[in-house]
Amino acid sequence: MVKIQCPHCDEDVELENDVFGLFDCPHCDEEFAWENDSDDRDVSNEYTTNPFKISGIKVGLGILLIAVIVCPVIPVLFGIDDALVLVYMFAALILFCIGIVVLGVSFLRKL
Repeated sequence: MVKIQCPHCDEDVELENDVFGLFDCPHCDEEFAWENDSDDRDVSNEYTTNPFKISGIKVGLGILLIAVIVCPVIPVLFGIDDALVLVYMFAALILFCIGIVVLGVSFLRKL
């Protein structure tokens, strides 16, 4: 067995000896390439060319964080009147729904 680190989540992954190609990480379900050092062929990996790719789960969680923490806190911090507080709360509700949809779609794409 060969123990390597996933290039996406840095968790240890065990592979059989002399097995090379594309694999799915059992921890993060992302695809990575493991190649033979003596093999001259290039196995491309989109994550090595685009290291700043952000998963939909992170985007969904970020939207939920903004909806739950930032939107309700802004009116309190800045002393905004009651009419605008309702606007901020409605915006928080809309952002919360968008975050839930993004998370749901991200999880469905992983299946």
